[in-house]
Amino acid sequence: MKRILDKKSIVFVNGCFDILHRGHIELFKFAKSQGDYLVVGVDTDERVSRSKGPSRPFNKLHDRIAMLEAIKYIDKVVCFDVESELRAQYC
Repeated sequence: MKRILDKKSIVFVNGCFDILHRGHIELFKFAKSQGDYLVVGVDTDERVSRSKGPSRPFNKLHDRIAMLEAIKYIDKVVCFDVESELRAQYC
């Protein structure tokens, strides 16, 4: 999703990002190149468990957030926990 806010272009991507790998970094790099500000949505532990099974996530939400916030392409991390609609909340 890309939208213009205060003449800035915001790009949004989301996922569980449980086990970060090179593909994720390439996604963030590309997404950042598409706008001025990259927001990454990360699924809560409960949402990951519901979608991927009871043995997931391997990494807890606060650890996944810390890893994502350390990536230079990402400007903001928000989290998600609803199935019916995509609604961000600050973690």
